[in-house]
Amino acid sequence: MRLEVRIARRYAKALADVLPNEKLEKVNEEVKTLLTLLDDKAIRYFKSPVVPTEKKKKLVEQVLEKVEVTEELKKVLLLMAEKDRLGILREFASEFEKFVDFRLGKIKAEIVSAVEIDEETLSKIKAKIEELFGKKAEISVKLDPSLIGGFIVKVADKVLDASIKTQLETLKKAIVD
Repeated sequence: MRLEVRIARRYAKALADVLPNEKLEKVNEEVKTLLTLLDDKAIRYFKSPVVPTEKKKKLVEQVLEKVEVTEELKKVLLLMAEKDRLGILREFASEFEKFVDFRLGKIKAEIVSAVEIDEETLSKIKAKIEELFGKKAEISVKLDPSLIGGFIVKVADKVLDASIKTQLETLKKAIVD
């Protein structure tokens, strides 16, 4: 795991630990809103070793004056500014969302399919994921015609590949060997 992600995880965990469950989603939305305001140019500015930490802190303070955020999030962002860690805001947002999902009993699943999946099949897949993981599943679907047929389900660090493309590649390897 990259150093930036590990550092971001520490800040995200610290924030999640001080928040009660009923505030988690609100703060998560605030983090997402903040990221939409801070584009790639701003993130590069925060990562730059040439820009003094004090200037970075001033910029984040100006943004926080315009955007209403909870006091807990404000404190974490100012601490990140003080420690010159604002360049990892994207990683922080991603890690914080994981803590929120975990605490609220949610899991994200991605289904990649060769063709459009009907609602009934999607409901069955969602129900099976929820049964296996014991959490409420949020599902996103992507289309990838190169799979030929079938689908791939990605949940947390697990991948179920039931695509025709993979089956053909496996068959090809078996024939060659």
